[in-house]
Amino acid sequence: EDFKSTKYNFIVFHIVMLLIGYMYFQIYKNTEEGQKYAKKSLPVAIKKYVCKKEKKVIIYRGRYFAIFNFLEFIKLYSSCSEEIQSLLDPILALV
Repeated sequence: EDFKSTKYNFIVFHIVMLLIGYMYFQIYKNTEEGQKYAKKSLPVAIKKYVCKKEKKVIIYRGRYFAIFNFLEFIKLYSSCSEEIQSLLDPILALV
């Protein structure tokens, strides 16, 4: 990854985050789920990792929000009239 900042605070933040990320990966490898990555480096583990969790979409406007399964959201969006879709498009474009 290219890191182009020369500011001291950004460099320190980057190094600290890398160390914290490495520490969490080491802790994960000690869990039952992470045992399969015990002898692998982080880049190798990332390439072989398959997320089995369901994808979610959170839509919010002002104080209101809704959480949808991704497929449920796509079906809901496609069932809307073109007028409603045109109202949702600017909100979805912010993602």
